[in-house]
Amino acid sequence: MDLPATQFTPVSFTPEQVGLRDHFRKYMMTELDPHTTEFENGAAPYPFMKQMVAELGLASEADRLEKTGAVSDPDAAKDRKNDPDGDALMRFIRTQVQIEVARVNPGFALSWGASIGLFGSNVRSKGTPEQVKKYVPDVQRCEKVGSWCLTEPGAGSDAFGSMKTTARRDGDDYVLNGSKTFITNAPYADYFLVYARNTDDGSIQAFIVERDFKGVDTSKPFDKMGMKSSPTGQVYLDDVRVPSENLLGGGQKDRDHVRKSLASERIGIAVLSYAIAERCYDIAVDYAKTREQGGQAIGNYQLVQNRLARMYVDLSNSRRIVYSTEPMDILDACAGKLFVAEAGTRVAMEAIHVLAGNGYMAEYVVERLARDAKLLELGGGTTEIQVLTIGKAIMDTR
Repeated sequence: MDLPATQFTPVSFTPEQVGLRDHFRKYMMTELDPHTTEFENGAAPYPFMKQMVAELGLASEADRLEKTGAVSDPDAAKDRKNDPDGDALMRFIRTQVQIEVARVNPGFALSWGASIGLFGSNVRSKGTPEQVKKYVPDVQRCEKVGSWCLTEPGAGSDAFGSMKTTARRDGDDYVLNGSKTFITNAPYADYFLVYARNTDDGSIQAFIVERDFKGVDTSKPFDKMGMKSSPTGQVYLDDVRVPSENLLGGGQKDRDHVRKSLASERIGIAVLSYAIAERCYDIAVDYAKTREQGGQAIGNYQLVQNRLARMYVDLSNSRRIVYSTEPMDILDACAGKLFVAEAGTRVAMEAIHVLAGNGYMAEYVVERLARDAKLLELGGGTTEIQVLTIGKAIMDTR
């Protein structure tokens, strides 16, 4: 299969980066894209996820973590210090793989990111060595599926203040009761990182819960507007007895790690939104150059050029956020998520306008990408939450 037309190549890309991008893009178009219809119709995406990670060598650290449980590697840190360009290349690879996956199937990318990122990275960075060794390698290899369970039916934007899920200490265990909703991967997850209110002191703590723990149940996948390749559901906890060694990190009572997780999720959402915008832009430009009306390509008409120009502005500004190598605090993560998520939806809707009737048809992909894009304005905190968080952070710095 030939690669689709590449209408947008950032001028800052090195030849090596262009080659890597084209390698990942070819893989996703030839290997992932043929599965899209079955995933959109309800087939579980996880077997292919495992295949993809193995074939692209994306779980290179799993063996070391499984052996040692170490959350950091001194030798690797030394290598990064001696070769900062190598570290930058790894960051580029991680970002570019996410983009190429999401260009083809944003829902698949969402499920993969929730498993290896929201579950795997949280356990890796905050877990004890024993927890890292036990849970992270299999999730990195996609042999097991993880999920991140914060939102509840009555606790979305106010996840901390309105949280009803409880954890009661009982001997060497905790007993969890409650439910979580809108949880990515819930219907199929093997592991759940569940946030609950400790009844002893009211603090919010995280617990690693396994599916086979008695009292754990999940709903069927929700029927959604978009992101249909990403199974989403509810998690039910009915007197679930969780060993105390499954208390993340041995008992951290620190909201900051949740905020950092939300910041990482929001940066990840910006990456997915950018990927959608880039794919829609490519499709629209290619269509404008080849579709003829009135004896010429429709791209020659100024009103079509106006749409393409505005799409380019959104895409160009989003690229500077997504490919930034500077660390982002919660303020910048919210700002990036707010802008890029809205830009992704705008570009997708503009692409539908450029393709007109064809843009409304499933055959041309942009209608699915537009449906997928809308979720990214809602998930990880709605537009309103991003604005409120940004505003409060600005005032707190005065």
